[in-house]
Amino acid sequence: MKNLIATIIFILFILPCTNAQSFRAGFTGGATVSQVDGDTYAGYNKLGLNIGGFVSRQITPMLDLQFDISYIQKGARRAPDIEKGVYDDYKIDLGYVQFPVVARYYINDFSIEAGISIATLLHDDEFWDEQSIKDNEGVPPFKTMELATIFGINYHFNERLWFNTRLLYSLNPIRLPYGGEIPIYDPKKHWLSRNPGQYNNNIVFSLYYAINKL
Repeated sequence: MKNLIATIIFILFILPCTNAQSFRAGFTGGATVSQVDGDTYAGYNKLGLNIGGFVSRQITPMLDLQFDISYIQKGARRAPDIEKGVYDDYKIDLGYVQFPVVARYYINDFSIEAGISIATLLHDDEFWDEQSIKDNEGVPPFKTMELATIFGINYHFNERLWFNTRLLYSLNPIRLPYGGEIPIYDPKKHWLSRNPGQYNNNIVFSLYYAINKL
């Protein structure tokens, strides 16, 4: 992972550039709504934070590449619902340092983006009725690395400030399901074949602020 991150940084930002104004750097912060596909519960009910920094490099007037480093909270939540006969509270808390790389194409005040993210797990826990079950027998551990796809759209207020919405989805299982044998996707009905397991499914809303203009 360290070698891959170093390679990404070298390609995007260390290679010589004849125009220093083709680089832009700044900060980002926002919120996430998350669920874990494969945990048998549905809904983007887990709120979290996303905060970090970025560097982007202009390739053409309509295209740039961006590299982020951020702390992001993911997971899942099913709250009690007495009307539906649900009385217990379930939650997965996950915290990652992630390294997204996206290509962005501009269309007037908007831009669309796509890319990939590599993340390493900083902390994890799982709760049932506010009691941690992380170390209980039979509870599968979370994997320390995640690879995810990114699709997003931006609205640019000006050259230094824009609003971003991203969909992140795990390419690899973040852990095996309970029992280890439950397939959650039929490859014939889904855009990507999935192995048995649980997958992060996140929507991220962020503001980006650049300290310099292109």
